[in-house]
Amino acid sequence: MTIRITRLVLSGGIIASALAMTTCPSALAAGRPNPGGKGAETGRYAVLRDDKDTNCMVTLHPGGKAQLAPACRDNGIVVFDPMSWRSESGNIVLTARKGHKIELMRGENNVWRRDGAAGKGLGLRQM
Repeated sequence: MTIRITRLVLSGGIIASALAMTTCPSALAAGRPNPGGKGAETGRYAVLRDDKDTNCMVTLHPGGKAQLAPACRDNGIVVFDPMSWRSESGNIVLTARKGHKIELMRGENNVWRRDGAAGKGLGLRQM
């Protein structure tokens, strides 16, 4: 962070000070999760329930947009309604339209899974 103080002499000998603060963009980025980038996580995924295909598909677009296929009939993911995603600490974080989140960790066979203790088994397998 950089702080700069500028002093101005106005008419009548009045001195005014201006304060400007700037931050280094790389310092900000280091502490912030990566909004869905162009990494290996982008693409189309089959939605799995307890490792069984639900015939639903989620697309993770570059830039952080998540889109559920309109033909999806899995009530849990339809109600969740993923709208965005990001990569955080090597995991995928899906954010719902209403703001709640699901964190998926990479498991075996390149399947992203939610922690089993956090509810019914949910996973994504890249197509």
